[in-house]
This record gives sequence, structure tokens and C-alpha cells, in this order.
Amino acid sequence: MLNPVTVADLRDQIGTNGPRPLLYCRRCGSEQSANAGDYFMAPANRIFKCCGVNMVLVTKHQAFTLVDQ
Repeated sequence: MLNPVTVADLRDQIGTNGPRPLLYCRRCGSEQSANAGDYFMAPANRIFKCCGVNMVLVTKHQAFTLVDQ
């Protein structure tokens, strides 16, 4: 079982390169910011939830595939 993600787990992502973590709901596919600065007013122990389940920290990767014409 995965530990719940809290505000204290997030890092400042300003100026970072490469894939950045985001909060993801495994039930509905919702994506939310995982930049600590977006939650500066929230308590450090706030747990991120969506659809009644804990969100997870993920990185998103895209793939481009050529289409035969």
C-alpha cells in the first residue's frame, strides 16, 4: 500500500527541468499540481485526496508514434 501524499512531501518545482511530479487520481485520472508553492497556505499534514482515494505522485511521459498514411 502506498503512503498518502501530504503537503510536506511536495518540493518547489520552479526552475526545474525534465519531467516534474504531479498529483494523480487513480480513479478518475485527474491531474493536479505537485508544486509545494501552490499549497503554501495549507497545513503540512494535509493529505491529497480525489474521488475518496489518496492521490499519488507520478511523472507523466508522452510517446509519439508515426501513423501510416
